[in-house]
Amino acid sequence: MIKALKRLSVFIAGLALIGLLGGCSDFLSDPDLQKDPNRPVEVLPDQLFNGIQVAAFFAAEDQVNKTISMWMQQMCGTDRQFVTIGQYVISETDHAEPFENIYLRGGLVDIKKLKEEATERGWTAYRGMVKFYEAFRVGMGASIWGDIPYSEAVTDVETPKLDPQADVYAAVQALLDEAIVDLTTGEGYVPVNDFVFGGDLAKWVAACHSLKARLYMHWAEVDAANYGRALAAAQNGIGSTDGNFMTQHSAQLNEGNLWYQFEKLRSGYVRAGENLIELLKTRQDPRLEIYFVPDDEGGYTGARPENPNPAVSNVSDALNPAKSVDVLTWEETQLIIAECAFKTGDEATALAKLNETRRGIEARWGLDDGALGVAEGLTGAALIDAILEEKYIALFRNMEVYNDWKRTNRPVLQTFQDKPIPRRLYYSNDERNVNPNFPTPAAQPLRNANDPGDAY
Repeated sequence: MIKALKRLSVFIAGLALIGLLGGCSDFLSDPDLQKDPNRPVEVLPDQLFNGIQVAAFFAAEDQVNKTISMWMQQMCGTDRQFVTIGQYVISETDHAEPFENIYLRGGLVDIKKLKEEATERGWTAYRGMVKFYEAFRVGMGASIWGDIPYSEAVTDVETPKLDPQADVYAAVQALLDEAIVDLTTGEGYVPVNDFVFGGDLAKWVAACHSLKARLYMHWAEVDAANYGRALAAAQNGIGSTDGNFMTQHSAQLNEGNLWYQFEKLRSGYVRAGENLIELLKTRQDPRLEIYFVPDDEGGYTGARPENPNPAVSNVSDALNPAKSVDVLTWEETQLIIAECAFKTGDEATALAKLNETRRGIEARWGLDDGALGVAEGLTGAALIDAILEEKYIALFRNMEVYNDWKRTNRPVLQTFQDKPIPRRLYYSNDERNVNPNFPTPAAQPLRNANDPGDAY
């Protein structure tokens, strides 16, 4: 990446929680950012870790998250540029900052620096946490953009090459294996500012296994053996909702979740999607009142890309700044097990896991036993459809819904004017302007390597 931006990244990553959540806030006015970026100050390891964590939270709630939630019709763009984005009209600039943030502003630049610090100080468990964040940021980046710089990123190479998507995933899986070893040893200082798990290394190990399972699923369309690999990883993954990896926020505006900040600054731009609203109504699913708030008429309604009505229901997070957002969960892990069991011929386990997951979701949200129903006697297409529908609902506004849709063609969506939903995002125009290895939009593929066709 550009050297000046590397230096600036060190400053930004050292800021506390209030500083980095500012995609829709005033963080650029922070006086620390007025310092000369050519004379960086020394940043302490835990300050770097602050920035790395918050950058990951930002990535789970930012513009990519909103775009995907609109395309997957969980949400809908209802004003200004979000109407056109929801109708699949995108450019190089729409998701430029999220792409750059893989590397900058608490991304790979600072992750690499903190890994080196942890290694030098003998903080093995700490290093394992940092490796998890690297795997999450790089792996999810590759899931969206495909080929990305990794092997030459954050090096002296001025114009790093784009590594093939498959190579990036292989490197990330190996990195997660290293992270599991580091975390299992439990050696050295553990950061007191671990916002997610409070230094609980067993939960970190489980999260690594769940992330491995997710990333294996991304390649199951190319190689069905990945279902077996994902199953093995998921069985060692997050073991209860208490181990869910979630973003962390407070009631302060600049520390609130990005859906809240977005609503404060751009009220009415994004609202509930009709597809998910009507699905929840049809199922008589009580999560309707957990995910959304009533519209002005007191009911629950959603908008569609061809009818972007901002007077429909809003997401409940928009009214609660301290609301955490799911990133990697027990629910996802269990439904990976269910799908993998089905795909490897064990329908009995698939059905049992579906029902077990429903009971766990009921307990998490304080719902009555059986509120989500009991699936009985399902086999074949009816069973896998039920598993994937449950996952679509459980992973509300999670980027993984997009990866599932590309792999399984579920849910079946009525698209805007029957146009195809884009299957990847454009690279940042800022990167293309300084690195000739980035192709123009016209030269970029319509699909990534792990999304070769529509068979499931």
